[in-house]
Amino acid sequence: MKRILVFLSCALALFAHPVTEKVWEESRVFYDYLAENGIDPLILHDLDDETFGSLKTILAKTPFYEQRDKDSGRLLHALIPIGEDRQISLYDKKGSYRIEIVPTRYAVVTEKLNAKIQNSLQQDLLQIVGNSRLSMELTAIYETRVDFRRDLQKNDRVAAIYERKIRMGRTWGAITVKAAFIEMRKRRIYAVYRAEDGSYYDDRGETLANLFLKYPLQFTKITSDYQPNGRVHPILGALRPHLGVDFGAPKGTPVVSVADGTVRFRGCQKSCDQGYGNIVIVEHRNGWETRYAHLNGFASGVSSGSRVRQGQTIGYVGQTGIATGMHLHFEVRKSGETTNPLSLRNARQNELSGEELKKFLADVKEAQNLLDYMADVSENSVSRLSSVSRSSNPIN
Repeated sequence: MKRILVFLSCALALFAHPVTEKVWEESRVFYDYLAENGIDPLILHDLDDETFGSLKTILAKTPFYEQRDKDSGRLLHALIPIGEDRQISLYDKKGSYRIEIVPTRYAVVTEKLNAKIQNSLQQDLLQIVGNSRLSMELTAIYETRVDFRRDLQKNDRVAAIYERKIRMGRTWGAITVKAAFIEMRKRRIYAVYRAEDGSYYDDRGETLANLFLKYPLQFTKITSDYQPNGRVHPILGALRPHLGVDFGAPKGTPVVSVADGTVRFRGCQKSCDQGYGNIVIVEHRNGWETRYAHLNGFASGVSSGSRVRQGQTIGYVGQTGIATGMHLHFEVRKSGETTNPLSLRNARQNELSGEELKKFLADVKEAQNLLDYMADVSENSVSRLSSVSRSSNPIN
């Protein structure tokens, strides 16, 4: 409560000063940002370990907001996102600067879309919605059921109910699809979100997702394959098993969990300059475990014991531990035994059954009725169903 009151009082006091949007530059670190604004870096010494660690997780090209004195140009307040729901608040309090991690303020709106395909899903939804995030989300949801290049034809239809966040008048973060259908040659494939496990199911209660995503990041190339019988280690020079796959990618590239699970370990297992360096180990259902090593840093909110969902960012590509370059070392284990990560693309999620299935099918029917009604009364349109405001601050 004390933090919120401080945050509100500072924001209200600064209301008369302009707010501008900036972009976090490549290779910039928080220490540099303090120096650019004439702020004594000694304020970093008073931070706890969690807050200090969060300062290292700002991604390049992240939009952030500054409020400066309209006469002198002195920085009064900066809000720099670290993930979708938290941000660094750097503010001037009576001539001295403070740093806190505060919630991101935004509004959540629920909208409905109905579209008839004329060109492609991406092109048509960009024209109707105004951004590419919804088409990207639908593509990910239907990845195992629809080949969007070959299957989707002109005059096929798409309908969706989705939530998006609005911050400072703009769409913020990921879009969450609550229900959708894609109609191809008069056949509708439904997808309904189930909050209990964060997965999408069709109208029969069968999952649309594989247990594992194809890859845990957007990579440049595979720099080393799974070689359980050994390879000559590029640094140690000895023949050693390579129990995962190495994906080359630029520093700071987001790394996601390939499946729902629980973080068993986050940190350095021995020393951060040895072995795996920074590593996240995630346990999944049915004895599966995945490992993400040599990370530059960890995503906000990811700690030992925390739940993660498929596709959630858990860390960022780096070169910690024994590593010759920027890459992610990715391992998969089943009941303690390693297996080739590239052979798991068709492992399926568990299906619903019993009372779970009965309850979910009732929810599906409600979503189907709304989607079908939307498709009958409108075409190539998007409209708002509801809005929940979570912001009352001038700089949020």
